Amino acid sequence: MIVRLILAAVAVAAVALWPRSRLSAVAALGAGAGSAAVAGVAVARDTLLSVAPMLAFLTAALAVAGLAGRAGRAERAAGRLAQAGGGSSGRLYGLVCATSALLTCIVSLDGAVVLMVPLTRALSRRCAIDAAPFFLGSVAVANAASLAVPEGNPTNLVVMSRLGLSPAAFLGHLFLPGLCAAVLCALVPLRRLGRARYAIVLPAAEPARLRMFVPWRIGAQMAGMLAALNGLAPALSLRSGGLPALLAVAAGTAVAAAVANNLPVSASVAALATAGPGAYAALIGLSVGALATAHGSVATLIARDLAGDVGGRRWAPLWAPTAALAVVLATLLLWLLS
Repeated sequence: MIVRLILAAVAVAAVALWPRSRLSAVAALGAGAGSAAVAGVAVARDTLLSVAPMLAFLTAALAVAGLAGRAGRAERAAGRLAQAGGGSSGRLYGLVCATSALLTCIVSLDGAVVLMVPLTRALSRRCAIDAAPFFLGSVAVANAASLAVPEGNPTNLVVMSRLGLSPAAFLGHLFLPGLCAAVLCALVPLRRLGRARYAIVLPAAEPARLRMFVPWRIGAQMAGMLAALNGLAPALSLRSGGLPALLAVAAGTAVAAAVANNLPVSASVAALATAGPGAYAALIGLSVGALATAHGSVATLIARDLAGDVGGRRWAPLWAPTAALAVVLATLLLWLLS
């Protein structure tokens, strides 16, 4: 057990400290492989069953986004949004955030960010505006809005299937908290919008960059952390419905998701938790709390990889306080609705 704890710490630290480094991917994968060798074949099997579907879905989403970009879909969508914005940067920003939330509800968090990154880049060129606030807003809103519907986030489905939570109960408890958390997150990049008005220009289209596969670095990081953390989390009792208990569960899960990524944490919650009001609080931490760090969700890792340095390198100072406040707000609403 001590060896596995050390390997888990290595995997988490490598991804947390250097999320965009290839060396961190090698270190995380090596730690995961070592942990699987110590724990046995069951850990390797569980890791493969968790990572393979995620990578297959992300690969399909990247391929669709790349083909859409090559066909000019992103440019056309950017043109329609620019026209609908009517020259107001604030209105355009609101439309981008709403589009990101809608896509999250339709194609999930990961699919939404893959489609939104080329859209925000196209908007930046067409309207001669800074892409950063639009990129940050779309990614943050997608993460928070993924709490609102069952299919919004793969972690929702993992926990729901294991704990027997129905879609109707999920929507009744988490739709409004997810929506309010998304609105709160959307407010943060507003101060970075710059000028209040924009003018539509017709720049040359950016050459479409067709990416057919998830970067190996991200796949290695996820597989390594899943294998390293498998079976190490303590059992959780999520039956209490009082506000202090719900806040404790949401905060604890949020911290775990931000530090270790919400995918392995969701697997631990699903395997070791019990159904009850606290299960919804745990989902708040998994979806909203993961926004606190650049490696908290696979979607954020993918989005930052696609966007390059558009969103800046200092992620946690901006989003950790926002994620904490959004988790508290969403949990308070959950308590009122329960």
